[in-house]
Amino acid sequence: MAKFEFVKDTKKKTPKPIAETKISKPKETYNPVKMTQAVEESYQKEQPKKRRPGRPKSGRKSYQTVRLQKKTVLKINALENALSVATQDATVDQAIERVLNSLNADEKRSYELWLEMFEKKEKR
Repeated sequence: MAKFEFVKDTKKKTPKPIAETKISKPKETYNPVKMTQAVEESYQKEQPKKRRPGRPKSGRKSYQTVRLQKKTVLKINALENALSVATQDATVDQAIERVLNSLNADEKRSYELWLEMFEKKEKR
C-alpha cells in the first residue's frame, strides 16, 4: 500500500497589516459652569404642575357606570377627537348641551322636571 505524503507549502503566510486606529475626540466635554447655568435657567422657568394619572380623590366627582353599545362608544371617541375635547365625559356633556339648546319650550320644561325628579331620587 502506498503511503500518503503531505506536501507542506514552503511559503509562509503573513497576516494583513492593520492600520493604526486614531483616537477620537468628543465634540463637547463636560463643563460644570455651563451645566450649572442650564440648570438655573430651567428652575427659573415656570414649570407646569404635573397631574397625577388615575382617578380623582373621592368627594370631588361622583361617577356612575353607563352601559353603551360599542358603535355608540366609537361615535363618542370620533367626536372627542374631531372636536379636540379632553375626555369622553366632556364630549358627552358637550353633545347633551347642544341638544338641550335645540329643545323647544315644552321639551325643555319636561326635561327640567325629569332632571329634578332624578336629582331628588339620588339624594335619598
